[in-house]
Amino acid sequence: MLTKRQELILFLIVDEFLAAMVPVSSKQIIQKYQLDISSATVRNEMVKLEAMGFLTKPHTSAGRIPSREALKFYIGKLSEKLDEKSQSEQIHLNLKSHHNPEDLSKSTAEKISALTNYLTGVSFTGKDETVKGIYFTPLNEGILLVIIVLDSGNIKEIPVRMDYNVSLETLKILTNYFNQVIIDTPLQDLSELLRTSLKNTALEYTVNSVADHIREDLDQPRKFSGYSGFNHLIQQISEDTDTLRALYDDLEAKQLDNIIDVTDSDGVDIYLGDELPEDYHSISIITTNFKLAGFDGNLMIIGPEMMGYKKVIKLLHAINNQSTKGSE
Repeated sequence: MLTKRQELILFLIVDEFLAAMVPVSSKQIIQKYQLDISSATVRNEMVKLEAMGFLTKPHTSAGRIPSREALKFYIGKLSEKLDEKSQSEQIHLNLKSHHNPEDLSKSTAEKISALTNYLTGVSFTGKDETVKGIYFTPLNEGILLVIIVLDSGNIKEIPVRMDYNVSLETLKILTNYFNQVIIDTPLQDLSELLRTSLKNTALEYTVNSVADHIREDLDQPRKFSGYSGFNHLIQQISEDTDTLRALYDDLEAKQLDNIIDVTDSDGVDIYLGDELPEDYHSISIITTNFKLAGFDGNLMIIGPEMMGYKKVIKLLHAINNQSTKGSE
């Protein structure tokens, strides 16, 4: 159990180290923060913190550097302070003009990566999209292709396997009919609307088959992902080629947000190396869920384990608090 004085000294040491990435001495702490205790007392406390595993001492330096346990302590204290102070923070990303979730995710990632100088991943779900048109066309024998045009500009293509061939005339009738009744229907409601239409008609079986396939497709939330700042990470962990290769593969496959489960996050979460899969033990991930331009999203900042936590956590707290209040 740390004393209040030890907590203060440890917090200041980690803060100093992360700012300059060089070992921190007792003299630095005394001079910069004008603590009302002697240098000898600070040195004694640093020795105790080292014995408890919070600090390590490089052989060539009189100063100390924080351990992973010290980082966890620092992050916890920092999050408490920022959560209290950032309630009124406002972040203006100037991205409201983007209505396409794919473009929005890319633009948001670029903006935040430029603010933090870290690899940034942003993903949005498309559940708030509305339908602007629906088209039915034969793909090949026994397979019907349903094309759904969304207000975001995106297009969903859903193949529907039929146990009989549908005539071109029937498909034309379906296209003309539904483009009069489904305009501005939320995408999540489309399946039910189709199912309740044309009941007790010769087309009911075909329409129900289409509705079933649309519902199955929507059971998996549609994600739109954008990434920016991989070049920052290359510079920050250039010696760790295995981790860089693994992350690059995740970026190419648009699976970066599969590294950790962020579905239930309601604040700002931090994952240090040993809390991540084995391939990622040399990095840290800071993440939060938020809302922007009507979309539910997740924001993920990735950097080295020794990164500028204060700036990043403050930014993510502000974004999370802002979207919780309904601000965009």
